[in-house]
Amino acid sequence: SSSSLSATVAHAVSFLTRPLLKSYAPATIVKLQLVLEANLTALYAQSWAVNDPLRGSGRRCLTLSPDCLPPRAVYAACIAAGVQWFDWIALLGGREFDFFVDPGCVSMRLDRKGPASSLITVWADEIPSPARTKTVAQQLLENDTESDDQIFTMIADEVCAPTWMTPVLAQFPDKPRSLSPLSAISSHSRSSSRSSNSSSGFSFSSADSSRSSASRSGSGYSSASAKSDDENTYPRQSRRERARQARVYIDTSKNEVTPYDGGKTTVLTGGVMLGGGPKKAAP
Repeated sequence: SSSSLSATVAHAVSFLTRPLLKSYAPATIVKLQLVLEANLTALYAQSWAVNDPLRGSGRRCLTLSPDCLPPRAVYAACIAAGVQWFDWIALLGGREFDFFVDPGCVSMRLDRKGPASSLITVWADEIPSPARTKTVAQQLLENDTESDDQIFTMIADEVCAPTWMTPVLAQFPDKPRSLSPLSAISSHSRSSSRSSNSSSGFSFSSADSSRSSASRSGSGYSSASAKSDDENTYPRQSRRERARQARVYIDTSKNEVTPYDGGKTTVLTGGVMLGGGPKKAAP
């Protein structure tokens, strides 16, 4: 309320003192303005109502005429600043007029007794325009747009960084060494030859491993390294292959009877029979 009153009075004083700028010194003008603002503020404070600008407007009206002295508030300012009133009213046009100072508006009325009397606005405060209200359709459209933006944002997050992404290895594991067909054939031929050259007629896969380990230990390798080397070189055999290689070798060509102290020895199916068969009866 006080800020509105001071601003309105300042505009009213500026309008009344503007014609004196060319006739009086600046110091005189400043003093006149200060005294006039103080007097008018005290005069209008009692009837000033921002919410109802027209209330008490008649008591805030100043009638200024070249035929008589001005109201007390204006005349006291003239005496304090040393300004002649009749010189001042002559610079204002030399005509009688009513000067209104209301909240947010400063106006004047000429020829108040004549038929052509009208108010002339000297200054008016800017009235803020009411905010434009949005229709229901516009509000719904904005809500739909916000929902769509939120959904697209969620989809973009899933596409950029999906939660179902499989882990990515920085290095690939070493490729296991595969046994070439030539090495498999050669190892099979070696095992077959060892089986055929065995004097006892038995051959086991463990014999190859022990022979390989013995040769490697003689060259300076440890038994642990030889075992790991064999496992990497020869693939692990199945139970059926180990059983097939462990079968007894029978030499069917050895069927001769060998004399023995206690009888005769007959070689049948790889076994030894003592005494041979029954003796034939003497003729």
